[in-house]
Amino acid sequence: MPKTEARPFTCTRCTGSPLECRLFIVGFNPATPLKQDFFGRYWRDDRGFLQKVFEADYSQRRKEQRKRPVSPTRQRIEAFVEGACPVPCLETNIYAVPTENASQLKLKDKNKDIIEYLITTIRPAGIFVHTKEPRKFFQNLSGCKPGDEPKRVEIFGQPTWLLGAPPRRITSWKINCAKKAGTKMKACVERQHS
Repeated sequence: MPKTEARPFTCTRCTGSPLECRLFIVGFNPATPLKQDFFGRYWRDDRGFLQKVFEADYSQRRKEQRKRPVSPTRQRIEAFVEGACPVPCLETNIYAVPTENASQLKLKDKNKDIIEYLITTIRPAGIFVHTKEPRKFFQNLSGCKPGDEPKRVEIFGQPTWLLGAPPRRITSWKINCAKKAGTKMKACVERQHS
């Protein structure tokens, strides 16, 4: 971990084990710094990721920052997860260090070791990317430009489905489009594991 408050992932709709997450949602970097030791606060070896504790801290931090409880990006990610239900999703980023603005990320914090480790270890059946840099990162890894339809690609020698949000900001996407994208990826993941 580059810093103790770095956020390597969060898990949704699972028992807390990132190993059961078949679908990755990948952005640039976490946008809401929590100033907590990630593994000290949100991880227990016997239970895995503590989603409810994380969500409570996340909501509290947004209140302290006087921001709306759910950002437009978060709304679309949640719609995507809803469309992908019941497939367990792992939310991660190409960079794990949180900053309120992407421009605040320091050069020394632009390290992709964590995302590469998560992909090679968990071997997701599907990867959904949003924002410009993650799209480029996965295009370089797969040789395929992430589009609005899932494409079968190889990443680190592992077959997976790749889907991208619009090349502009994810917030330019309508909520129902994000949900439909989740449904498309769910179908691909379920087909791969049937």
